[in-house]
Amino acid sequence: MINWLFVSHFIKHFWSATRIDVLHSPFVFELYNSCIARQKYSSELAPIESIKQAALHNNAPITQLDFGALGAKQKQRTKPVSYFAKTHAKPTRLAYILHQIIKKYSYKNCLELGTSLGFTTMYLAKALPNDGVLHTVEGAPEIATIATQHIEQAGLSNKVKLHLGNFNNVLPELLQQMPLVDFAFIDGNHTYEATMDYFHRLLPKVNEYSVIIFDDIYWSEGMTKAWEEIKHHPQVNVTVDLFYIGLVYFRTAQVEEHFKLRVW
Repeated sequence: MINWLFVSHFIKHFWSATRIDVLHSPFVFELYNSCIARQKYSSELAPIESIKQAALHNNAPITQLDFGALGAKQKQRTKPVSYFAKTHAKPTRLAYILHQIIKKYSYKNCLELGTSLGFTTMYLAKALPNDGVLHTVEGAPEIATIATQHIEQAGLSNKVKLHLGNFNNVLPELLQQMPLVDFAFIDGNHTYEATMDYFHRLLPKVNEYSVIIFDDIYWSEGMTKAWEEIKHHPQVNVTVDLFYIGLVYFRTAQVEEHFKLRVW
């Protein structure tokens, strides 16, 4: 089924996105050239892609307990691993952008809501500095088990702490343990209410160098409404709309600016 709302937003974004050659923000210009512009993928990430390819051909059945926007009644779905690998995995292009952002700015205290099978998790963890850690949260036990196996296979267990449970239950306690949130990738419950709740819970833990990245900001009317409200929150100074994901910054030394850039 075609998501016509998504398509219409895509067309609007395509025609309204700022060309990089007329971008006047030094920070965003550097961000684009270092992290967003297409570049050759590092060979050190090849093992992660190999793990993903194996999962795409894994027909072992697993059950997902969905707490997200499609699982208001905690719906269970039993599908092969390959199904979740095909439908839940972020495109390599986006995963690499996230990887580059952590690597470029040496973010150490990182958070991910929505581990799934761990592909993006591994991209994030691979970019961490030696003293960095990624806390990732997954609600479905069987999926979390496979994600853990993938993370171990990639040799990244020392960088990742996987927390199992409903985001609403896990996140408050987890944030108490984290001194600061440098980087957060929110890829979980795609509803307006949940997205705004995560944003407000994270605010006390960010500083002027932090970034919160929201996935699927045009997936639904609720997600787009949340994105627009977040853009205009008084603590937010800079946002970068890449259509598929939205980057939120709190850089107090800069004037408030909002950018739309293309990733294709």
